[in-house]
Amino acid sequence: MREIRYGLDAAKKRVGLLAGRDITLVVNRGRNKIEKLHGRIDEVHDSIFTLKEVEGKVNSFSYSDVLTKSVKFFPPEG
Repeated sequence: MREIRYGLDAAKKRVGLLAGRDITLVVNRGRNKIEKLHGRIDEVHDSIFTLKEVEGKVNSFSYSDVLTKSVKFFPPEG
């Protein structure tokens, strides 16, 4: 079972503070599928946020992904 340490509002605030900054996301897609994505948080909405990768691809994530640690934030590499 995944541990939830803070609430949905705290997750939204945390993601909102990172908007527009270069970051690295480590995403657990399940069944041992781990991805590292490099880009910027492009948009922050009520239910989701989007990450625009360096290559131009856009990924969307929910705040529950942050709460369950399926998505983890790290400073940019390099």
